[in-house]
Amino acid sequence: MTDTPVTYHRSLYDAPKKKGFMGVSIGVWIVVLIVVTLLFGVLFYFVNKSRFELKIPDYTDDSVQVDLIDPIPPPPPPPPTDQPPPPKLQPREPVPNPIAPPVRLPIPPVAKEDRQEYTGPPVNIPGPPPPPAPPAPPRPPVVTNPAWASRPTPEFPDRAMSRGIESGRVELSCAVQPNGSVSDCRITSEDPSGAGFGQEAIRATRRARLTPGQVDGVAVGGRVNFTVSFRLQ
Repeated sequence: MTDTPVTYHRSLYDAPKKKGFMGVSIGVWIVVLIVVTLLFGVLFYFVNKSRFELKIPDYTDDSVQVDLIDPIPPPPPPPPTDQPPPPKLQPREPVPNPIAPPVRLPIPPVAKEDRQEYTGPPVNIPGPPPPPAPPAPPRPPVVTNPAWASRPTPEFPDRAMSRGIESGRVELSCAVQPNGSVSDCRITSEDPSGAGFGQEAIRATRRARLTPGQVDGVAVGGRVNFTVSFRLQ
């Protein structure tokens, strides 16, 4: 029996044959190596040139022309006048005031046998009288019939309405400032009391204005007594 040679035909499903190094042909590796070498050479050239090349700066100075100006001469002194100079004052030394010696009255001493010892009760010698007390400040005038520049307009209190009260009356005593404003109001009488008429009257006087009195043409303050009436409309 003789061996018959068999011819192998490559199939499409066979693994591809490896070409060159790591599946890449030798020609491609040579081209890649040349390109990488050129890039490293260019990089090395620029690095050495920028590192070791001495840069000489170029300085240029612009010349400036300076003109010196002579200073302005001082003005001439004024011409001398014919008036004589003022006399010089001679300081005088202060003259001390002589101190007069104390005056001693010629009181003869009392002999020892003529002296008399006081045996009575002790006596208080009165001292100088005290100075008079300063006068009391004048009390501000009290106005009972005020002249209103802006009358108080109170509102009827809700507390009185809830209690069925239809009228009320409040007497106030307030301080009047020189500008006509009213402050420091005090309730002197309230009828009926506890219905809110007093507080409403005080609140209404804050917006009121009086015509202040005048003394020698100057406005002065004082106190004013007046009545605020309430009536339910």
